[in-house]
Amino acid sequence: MAKVSVNSVRTAGILGIILVSGCAALIPQPQGNNEATEREVSQPVEADHRPARLSPAQAPLPRQAYTPEGDRIAYIAEPNPYTTDDSEVPQAARLAFRSASKLMADEQYREARKAFKAMTVNYPTLSGPWVKLGEIADKRDNPQRAEAAYRKAIEVNRSNVNAYMALALFQRRQGDFDGARQTYVDALELWKDFPGAHLNLAILYDLYLNQPELAQPHYEAYDFLTNGNDPKVGNWLVEVRRRTGIETSFIDNPPPPSELPAESSDPVAADKGPENGQTDKG
Repeated sequence: MAKVSVNSVRTAGILGIILVSGCAALIPQPQGNNEATEREVSQPVEADHRPARLSPAQAPLPRQAYTPEGDRIAYIAEPNPYTTDDSEVPQAARLAFRSASKLMADEQYREARKAFKAMTVNYPTLSGPWVKLGEIADKRDNPQRAEAAYRKAIEVNRSNVNAYMALALFQRRQGDFDGARQTYVDALELWKDFPGAHLNLAILYDLYLNQPELAQPHYEAYDFLTNGNDPKVGNWLVEVRRRTGIETSFIDNPPPPSELPAESSDPVAADKGPENGQTDKG
């Protein structure tokens, strides 16, 4: 596969994966009786005592596990932390979000901005409106306001993986590749089985930072988490392996075959020891 064609198709894949994986979770998350329901909102934002951020080299990966007998153990991916809250979203919040989103889709950005801004006042524990405000500011060429809105979304709800993705893509478009890389790593620290973060981090390493050896583990992670159902990414993984020369998997490393005596397949012979005249040499 020619490298230029791989790059052009893969770049288009950035937006594709975001559109597929990100839209649904932007709906405001559950809130009941006007009380905070998103997990981190129960504590003041300034009381954040998370451990130090992981470095890019520490970005977590999924791992295929095996039984002592060498059989694969079915991998169960961690759930999306942003969509695991099963509380009910107030109907008024749903309607307000849909109405504002329609204004945005119709490119009525000024009115959409007013509507989402009102939501941040009426539903202060919801982070989705802040993500949308970031998107509107980005579309209206106001990068400072866009970045501030994306970061506010993360501040309001540190489980909003879509906010991390939106911020990272914004940073990448602004040429802040180091910032984008760290944001993807932060997202993976939150949810190590986040396919979109693995894929976009791989693309960042591969196309923008020219570090294919760092891209390969995250292409593999995406391929693993999606059961190899994206042939484009499968082709990209083959291509990047050709460039790195690394054939050993970062995700799936089965144990070496057990070194059993050749006679072990015969239950009688397997019980014979040197005292019966049997040796390993036969």
